[in-house]
Amino acid sequence: MTCKMECTIKGKDSEKTVAQLMEMAKDYGFIFTGDTDEGTFTYEGKVDAEGEYTRSGKTLLITVTKYPFFIPCTMIISELNKMLSDFLSCEKS
Repeated sequence: MTCKMECTIKGKDSEKTVAQLMEMAKDYGFIFTGDTDEGTFTYEGKVDAEGEYTRSGKTLLITVTKYPFFIPCTMIISELNKMLSDFLSCEKS
């Protein structure tokens, strides 16, 4: 079971915005392996999750590959939009 989303990166410099997002997201429990173009992440917070991401221009594709079965993908996207609204706007892809 995966949750795929396409996010629009806010700001003029998408690479810089993603770098700032990655730094700020650490405070929420995200751990990143990779760079501003692609990589993997784990999340240790209200629930545990894992996934991967790739950036192309102002688009960030995120695939959550591991998360609790009882949480719908729409809830994950909603939470990401709340936590990271200064950096991203995401929708299910």
